[in-house]
Amino acid sequence: MALNSSKIKSSNPDRVEQPVIDAAVHPGRIVQIIDLGLQAQRPYQGKDKPPANEIMLTYELVDNFMVDKDGKELEDQPRWISETLPLYDVSKAEKAKCTQRYKALDPQNAFGGDFSQVADIPVNISIVHNQQQDKLYTNVAALAAMRPKDAEKCPALKHPVKLFDLDSPDLETLKALPEWIQDKIKSNLNYNG
Repeated sequence: MALNSSKIKSSNPDRVEQPVIDAAVHPGRIVQIIDLGLQAQRPYQGKDKPPANEIMLTYELVDNFMVDKDGKELEDQPRWISETLPLYDVSKAEKAKCTQRYKALDPQNAFGGDFSQVADIPVNISIVHNQQQDKLYTNVAALAAMRPKDAEKCPALKHPVKLFDLDSPDLETLKALPEWIQDKIKSNLNYNG
């Protein structure tokens, strides 16, 4: 193996570089909810934080698509954006990001804080760009509930909903996840194989 990274051939030579998703509000639906288990947390202001359960939410944008090598939109391949966040009791952790996300998805608390019940719900996703050195990151800044008349017109998901819950793990679903997500799940502090 060469130590000069410019000499390493791409493992996927057909991969097409995708344009950056615009920093704006995009309509979408939750397509994946993945339980990542108990994960170590990064220190905050130099102080250690206790481990926390984490979930990964993945949103399918309903009007933003992957492009082919000619820049043509592939309308059967919508863009996805994911975020990972600590999971707390949404009835008690008023300022937690998971509470804000949940309230946007279930404003009436019809599902009592159960994230597994909010998959496929239409939502407005506020996307921002964050620059760190020479790398541009596209992140979810906030969610907002969609007005009922807009939700009625919101296109359906192109991909099936994927749920993974460590309390009742489905091995087939786990194996269908990208390897890096499988590794994160397996590295959780309660993982016992």
